[in-house]
Amino acid sequence: MVKGLVKGSLTRRSIRKYNKLLNTKSSAYDKWQKKIEKQPVPVVEAPVSYETNENGELVPNKLPEPTVKVIPYAKVWELNGIKGDEDVVYLFVSPKGKLTKRATEVIRQYFIAHPEHNVVYGDEDETGKGGKYIHPYFKPDWSPDSYLNAFYIGSFFACRSRTLHEASGEYDSAVRMLGGTSNKKNSPEQVGLEASLLSADVLFCMLAIHEHAFAKRTGMEFPIGHIKEVLFHRSPEQDVFYGRNFHNSRHMLIKPTTVSIIIPSKDHPEVLKRCLESIVETTGDNSGITYDIAVVDNGSEAKNRVRYGVFIGKIPKKNGLTKINYIYKLEEFNFSAMCNKGAKNTRGEYLLFLNDDIECIKEGWLRELLSQAQLKHVGAVGAKLLYPDGDLIQHAGIANVMRGPVHKLQKMHDNKSHYFGYNRGIHNTIGVTGACLLISRQKYNDIGGFPEELKVAFNDVDFCYSLHEKGYYNVCCNHFYLKHYESLSRGIDTMDPKKMERLSSEGEILMRKHPNLYNVDPFYSPHLNEDETITAIIPRVDYTPVEDLPYAPVSIHDKGIRNAREDQCLRIGCEYNGTLDNWLYGSSAERNDSGYYLKGYAFVIGSDNAFFERRLLLRLVERNEDGAGPVSPKVYSFPIYVGYRPDIRIRLQDQVNVDLTGYKVKIKKGLLPPGYYQVGMMASDKTSRLKLVNWVPNILNVKR
Repeated sequence: MVKGLVKGSLTRRSIRKYNKLLNTKSSAYDKWQKKIEKQPVPVVEAPVSYETNENGELVPNKLPEPTVKVIPYAKVWELNGIKGDEDVVYLFVSPKGKLTKRATEVIRQYFIAHPEHNVVYGDEDETGKGGKYIHPYFKPDWSPDSYLNAFYIGSFFACRSRTLHEASGEYDSAVRMLGGTSNKKNSPEQVGLEASLLSADVLFCMLAIHEHAFAKRTGMEFPIGHIKEVLFHRSPEQDVFYGRNFHNSRHMLIKPTTVSIIIPSKDHPEVLKRCLESIVETTGDNSGITYDIAVVDNGSEAKNRVRYGVFIGKIPKKNGLTKINYIYKLEEFNFSAMCNKGAKNTRGEYLLFLNDDIECIKEGWLRELLSQAQLKHVGAVGAKLLYPDGDLIQHAGIANVMRGPVHKLQKMHDNKSHYFGYNRGIHNTIGVTGACLLISRQKYNDIGGFPEELKVAFNDVDFCYSLHEKGYYNVCCNHFYLKHYESLSRGIDTMDPKKMERLSSEGEILMRKHPNLYNVDPFYSPHLNEDETITAIIPRVDYTPVEDLPYAPVSIHDKGIRNAREDQCLRIGCEYNGTLDNWLYGSSAERNDSGYYLKGYAFVIGSDNAFFERRLLLRLVERNEDGAGPVSPKVYSFPIYVGYRPDIRIRLQDQVNVDLTGYKVKIKKGLLPPGYYQVGMMASDKTSRLKLVNWVPNILNVKR
């Protein structure tokens, strides 16, 4: 009886402590936003022009600062005959919600600071119960193809009066064609909400056309501005996309064209057979597409080479397929070189690089990719990829976060729309996977093909980054999908130190080639979560800077963790394990003065996670024939900073109290002897004597 009372007391205490911490951390966005709104808006000095006075001297003439005039979406139709006054900014606003108190001044100061921009939009959120701010929509920078897909601009946008005046003629004509909502005799009530939203959408489109925003950029500069601050609180019932749904329409080609499909493959004849058959069966003969296929083999064994020949010979030449070339040469694996070799040995106007473990599912996929690739401003075009069994997402575009390129939404279910339609429709992304990448040969040549110094990893990312830096917009088509039987060709890169070193080395090459893109992704807001392996897209929920975290003290367990059970029920994800300098400053940070940083998540399957206290574990390992193994029983343990992870809850809705399963640990330089350390975790049940331990393949390289 006493034992039961004690356990009950410990249980209640653990739950109270957990809920108190959860309440504090789960309100972080609301508190952060309200704190921002109380801050004064930084004042920008107005630009100065110079005039010649009567004495022939140059004298400064401060340009007038603009004033902001707010116009509801419902009154956009009143814009006929508006004057192009230089010192007025028009701010168009949805009727469903309200601007923040700082919004007009933030926008005014933006136009003062950015004379190169004539149109701008910003971020928004939703007002919840009790006036709490929830569901922020942190938008991408100007994304022309995302805009054509849906009116993601949302609740407000602003423009200079001069630009509005110059674009208003085209706007008025367009609105009249769409039903006369620009007629001044109509009242706002007669116009109706839907018509006013459509009018705002049309107006923004005319402004974007005026700013040449649907053309290839000149370098990295965007033609339309984006303020990365929440400036509008929308009403809960308002659809953020305002009357435009994600489309699934059949896209037509600008003109008939030829495509060369390049498939690197080695020792996977059955896999390749499925891929080839699916291509032929899903590419209709009336689509205006003629294509050939090049299979590039870098060293299959003799029996598989024979099977390749047999399977290739049996593929029927129909539905636009003209021929299949089998290119064989024994050499080390270099994905970039294999892709470039395929391109050199083909003549198609467009190049489609495809993994051999891709299966095409539905007719029309190639036409959809080509309809985007034929646009002059578009660079690489990819597709949504699903794992073969079920609806789990493998790829919906690449995002560039703190630690480099990742596949956001990986292993999330596709049966629901994620983060304002990220996995629906057509989106601009900073990159797409080389497992399915289509591009015109001219644009491929423009950047010199795939980087052969990146043999295994990040070559497709480098390819896309180069296109982005040239001013092209990369596109991921998420309105259809292909199946990807991933990981048939290579193992996990963090299974042993050798593979980890190669992955790290190629990652450093990538960022050294593109230093301006370290932790920069115009199409993925810095206010969104940067985690690599848990891939729900949510706003950042922890606003504690890494620099403010204390260094963790170490406990040394010479004989291992006593009375602990190694158990796979303890799940661990390690999203970063490296130097703190590299995390903060990128691969350009040569020094290692600040120590090491590890972050991720850990939870216990089938248990109430409110009961568990966790500690990070490290143990020295060395390479062996099976990969890597512990040198001795000695284990180093560290207390963790507990992180709020609602993305874990989203993925594990059948588990109990997994909101606070994040961890962060800073380790001071010199605390650990040099070597390779495997990452693990201990979870101790505070209501019993249960201790669980588990390890993951991730290796921390501690240098001298």
